[in-house]
Amino acid sequence: MGPDELFQRAVIARRYYLEGRTRIQIAEEFGLSRFKVARMLDEALESGMVEIKIHNPGAVDVELSTALQRQYGLEHAYAVSADSTNAADHVDAVAKAMAELLQSILRDGDVVGVDCGRTLTHIAPYLTSLPRCDVVQLTGMAGPISSNGTDLVRRISEVSGGDSWPLYAPLVVTDARTARSLGDTPQIRETTARHSSVSCAIVSVGAWTEGASQVYDSLTADETAALDAAGVCAETCALLLDADGQRIPGLDERRMGIDEAVLRAIPTRIAIAAGKEKAAATQAVLNSGLVSSLVTDIDIATAVLN
Repeated sequence: MGPDELFQRAVIARRYYLEGRTRIQIAEEFGLSRFKVARMLDEALESGMVEIKIHNPGAVDVELSTALQRQYGLEHAYAVSADSTNAADHVDAVAKAMAELLQSILRDGDVVGVDCGRTLTHIAPYLTSLPRCDVVQLTGMAGPISSNGTDLVRRISEVSGGDSWPLYAPLVVTDARTARSLGDTPQIRETTARHSSVSCAIVSVGAWTEGASQVYDSLTADETAALDAAGVCAETCALLLDADGQRIPGLDERRMGIDEAVLRAIPTRIAIAAGKEKAAATQAVLNSGLVSSLVTDIDIATAVLN
């Protein structure tokens, strides 16, 4: 190709990519067919004359996020990077991305379901505005008041202006009889009756190790050891899973929370996970099909893709 043709290709590429001209306008200017213009634009890309660079939006890694979405068939997938390697910064970055996702997808009349979880509680400060939504607690309480689902339900409902339905019960109780007794109380019955109306659930990912799961931290050493021997790798909403995502019913009669079938029927189920120690647990939760979306950090995203 001679210099005149190369020059014409460069001018046409500039008209199209920088000046916003249409292919028809360019064809009229240069006396060419629009098909010739289209071919020249393609050649400009193929030859390297034109390079297109897409910058990641904020902290979201588009390539990793897209790979996550495709591999696990997810509705929403965000792989988020933090400004430092500090674990707290990773949690905040992931929580902020979750808050931004909620603010973009929720609509008036939606019902938000909230699991317990330490990472989840970091979402509230980043929620600046929400449409009017009711908020329902999906699981009982664990940990201090600032780190349990009840407080998060209250804080989200304050932003959305909707009604809140807390679940005033421990996440895991001592035996099945206690669970049945608590479940029969009017307030808890009223909350659990609303689980089937939830349109968007936000749930945590717990790894089966101390400090990485509020369920794990709620049990005795003998109980956690027995469940570990049974193959428990992860939990979400206190539903126990092995490494392949298969359900282990070890706490089903003692947990206070949403029924598995009801959870699976919720249209949008977003899991949040941060920290390398939760990589295997996150993969187990993804394999289980209990969630339809994921907001996580780039370390976990890389691990579950590999």
